[in-house]
Formats: sequence, structure tokens, C-alpha cells
Amino acid sequence: MRYAAAPLLLLALATACGPGHVLRRGQVNADALARIRTGLAAARGLAFRRPVPARVLDQAGLASVLAREIELSYGPGDLERLSAIYARLRLLPPGGDLRAALLRLYAGQVAALYDPRTKTLALVASALVPDGGVGLRLYEFLTGRDLVGELLVAHELTHALEDQHWGIPTESEPLADSHGDRLLARRALLEGDATLASFAYVTKSPLDAGTIARIADELKGVHAELAARYPDVPEVVRAALAFEYDQGTSFAGWALAAGGWPAVDRAEADPPESTEQVLHPARYFGLRDHPVAIALGGTERLEAQGWTRVYEDTLGELDVRTLALTRLSGADAARVADGWGGDRLRALARGDDLVIVWMTAWDSPADAAEFADAMPRVLPDARIERRTDRVLVLVGPAGGLDLAALARRVWRATQSSPRTSAACGATRSPDDRLPTPPGPPIRGPA
Repeated sequence: MRYAAAPLLLLALATACGPGHVLRRGQVNADALARIRTGLAAARGLAFRRPVPARVLDQAGLASVLAREIELSYGPGDLERLSAIYARLRLLPPGGDLRAALLRLYAGQVAALYDPRTKTLALVASALVPDGGVGLRLYEFLTGRDLVGELLVAHELTHALEDQHWGIPTESEPLADSHGDRLLARRALLEGDATLASFAYVTKSPLDAGTIARIADELKGVHAELAARYPDVPEVVRAALAFEYDQGTSFAGWALAAGGWPAVDRAEADPPESTEQVLHPARYFGLRDHPVAIALGGTERLEAQGWTRVYEDTLGELDVRTLALTRLSGADAARVADGWGGDRLRALARGDDLVIVWMTAWDSPADAAEFADAMPRVLPDARIERRTDRVLVLVGPAGGLDLAALARRVWRATQSSPRTSAACGATRSPDDRLPTPPGPPIRGPA
């Protein structure tokens, strides 16, 4: 045994070059953090422009940070209004609580976070205690590396790099004039970039197309894992979080495989405009498929009668898919949502009553017809009207509201931009396959 142990000792001496555990006796290991920061900058090809202070949080501190983030992201009463609207769309069970769902989901997922408001890094002590089994602990002992801690810190420090070079928005949009689909697409790129950069740092080598594909394939299990661990969290919340990581990594991986980190930098400087572009990267990297901008009109008479605009947003392809999934299979929901061109949804409230006005635009009349045909199964009490490649969905209180007259006014007063596409970078066929590289080679906390 004495001789058998000798090679392991030699291996430990030869490979014990890692930065060490990121936390030491409950405090930030400044030396480890500095080495991760240096190695990450080299792996990502971006220099830090200023230091990123770090602190340690316990579970109570994390809960406080998450609660503060939610308060800063939504105005007073916004989450309660949004809960009621989602319930009317069957995206949330009646009486569902979005605030509680967000807190529950993020409290169970966050081990480290970069705060773009304070420009600081927070590490959750209980989540960074090594518990990866004997094999991982032995590897960490032999190499001097805290693999899990390094991966998490490198991921969050990539967000600091993104913030320092391109900015991460911190100002919340008013609920009555939001652009949630565009924001979610941006977050997906941020998370995908950070995921790939952290793997590049940990592996200490460039990521080739095969490795990128394997990482993206592995992350496709995030959605099912969240569903299994948080069955009481609404699907619309779980789907958005999973999208940021799995689809965001596939999207950033498209750029990285084809053009290296400079291509990812170009995407960061010119981020995707819609979840459609992230779900179908060729619609961003090939022939750019811009979303149709819709300016809703026709609700003025309701507003004169005491109805108040409480919500207006673009749902996007991902939320259309999630909505369809409440009544359709996964494959059917994806097919109904594909072909999305743009949308705008407005909710008006009077007391406890809600009126929802949702205009959608589609790539073709056939896509619009497919969506219109599916909606009676998804929203059986809605009024659905189609005109060529546009579909109007109206949901109102039972009785007392003439939805046919409202539909006429909305069709007459709503305006939209024409459907446009523009070449961006190397033109590719607009399918959903990852490209063959021409040569060797992403609301809540960030």
C-alpha cells in the first residue's frame, strides 16, 4: 500500500495547481477568486475593466436579496395583477401566487449570483459546500481544484464581464408597456455565453463544435429537472428559466462554433430581439427575421367606461408555446407556435373583471390558421378572429361586453409594421440545425 500510494502523491504534487476552494472557513478565498478571474478573462478573451467585490450570503441573506430583486423588478401590485392575467389565460391556476413561485424557484437554484445593480458577486455558503461524492472530492484533493465552485463563480463573473462590456439592464419596464419577449431573449444570450465561458475556463481549453453540442444536449434536461423538482411552480415560470440556459446555450454555441468568441461578442453587441430568434438561431444568424411591431388600438371606448390598462406586453414564441402546452402535446404546441411573427397583448381591468386584447402576426396565412384553429381548445371562452396572417384573440368577463364590437374597433385601429428579414453575417438556410463551422474553432437574478 505504501508503494501504491506513491503515484497518487506524485500526481497530487504535479497537478495541485488549482486555485483552491472559493470559500475558506466561511469566507471568500481572495486568492482563489483572483485566479479564477484571471483564467476566465483569458478563456473568454475579455478583460475585466474593474474589480468585482465578493461577499458570502447565508440562506437568510439569499432570501433577502431575492425578495429585494423582485421588489425592484416589479411595481407595487404588479405581480398580483400579472397573476390574475396569467390565471385568465390558464397559465396559472386560479389564486396562483407568482411572487411565491419566483421566490421558491430561485431560492432553490441560486448558489452564486452577480448583481448588476451593485456590481458585486454573492456566494451562497451552504450551496458551495463540496458534496459531489468520493470521486469528486478525491479529484479536488489531487488537483487542488474546487470544480463546482470554480464553475459557478466563473459563470457569474462572466455576467460581470458582460455587464462591463455591454451593460446588463437593471431598470424595470412598466407593466403596462413591457417588452418581456425581447428581455427574455437577451437574458438567454447572457446565460448561454456565461455557461460556455465557465466550461471553457474549467476545461482550460477552447470549446470545439463537438464539445459545444454535448454541453447544449446535456442542458436539454434542465426543463424536465425543474418540472420534477418544482411541480408546484407554474410551467410559464419554469419554462422561462429553462429557456435561458438550454436554448440560450444552443444560441450562443451557434456563434461560438462558427466564429469563436468574437462572434459571441458581436451577438452581445447586437442581441436577439425575440425568443423566436433564440429558438431558431438561423433566423438570427442567417436571414434575420425581425418581429412584427404591433401598436394596439381600439380600446379607447372601454377606457372611457372605466376600464384601466394594467398590462401590455409581447408574449413571443416561447410563451405562445407554453400557452398551447396547457391543452396540446409538446410537439403540437411547438408546431402551433412556430411561424410566430409578432404579437401584443393588452389587459384592462375594472374591479375584479378583466378584458384581454391580443393581436398576433404570423409568417403566413397557413401559420395564422393553424394558431386560430388551436386556440378554441386552449382558450375555449375566447373570441378568435383571423384575417389573412393576423389573428385577434379577445377574452372578456361573462356577459355585459360586446366582444364583436370590440373586435371591429381593434381591427380598425391597430397598426403593425410589415414582416421584414435582413441578412446578418454568413447567410444560412433558415432551418433549426446547428451550423457546420467553416473551420476549427445568456427577470430574476442574473
